[in-house]
Amino acid sequence: MNPFEADIIRVTDPLSQHTRGVRKSLLIASVIAIAVAKTGFIPTKISALGLEFSQADRGSMLWLIGAVVAFFLLSFVVSAFGDFMAWRMSQMAKAWDEDSIGYENLRKSILDDKKLTDEEREALQEQERRGGAMWRNAGHLDNHMLVQKLVGPISWARISVEFVLPAIAGVAGLVFLIRTVP
Repeated sequence: MNPFEADIIRVTDPLSQHTRGVRKSLLIASVIAIAVAKTGFIPTKISALGLEFSQADRGSMLWLIGAVVAFFLLSFVVSAFGDFMAWRMSQMAKAWDEDSIGYENLRKSILDDKKLTDEEREALQEQERRGGAMWRNAGHLDNHMLVQKLVGPISWARISVEFVLPAIAGVAGLVFLIRTVP
């Protein structure tokens, strides 16, 4: 059993391709909404399409941008929540597997111990001690401890970047637009 498998799951990408696409759209729409709200730049005319906007049309455009941001925000929150739950469940499933394997190994060793002679038990214990010492002396224990220390902060950083910041950008875009609407 690889001691890093559970940690690998904790720091891998928790978002599906769909959620990444929605997040990207949310961030783009939020930047546009904030730019429109802060600069007041709303086109009065789109020559290529032959469109001209009155002041009332410009207010409607703000509501339209707000609706787009709201849709992307809702879509992101729902998709991200599903991805987050799947990501957490994969972590829990790995922990369950590791516990189950440990239990099965313990059970098997107890049953096998009944068939072993004292000399065989001593040889087995000596082999286990040597294996543990080799693992520690090769630096694997130090590497494992370092990874254990880093996994938590990396997980929280990913949660912040993947889930929290896009949601904050979406909310900010909506707030700026709502404050700007005449």
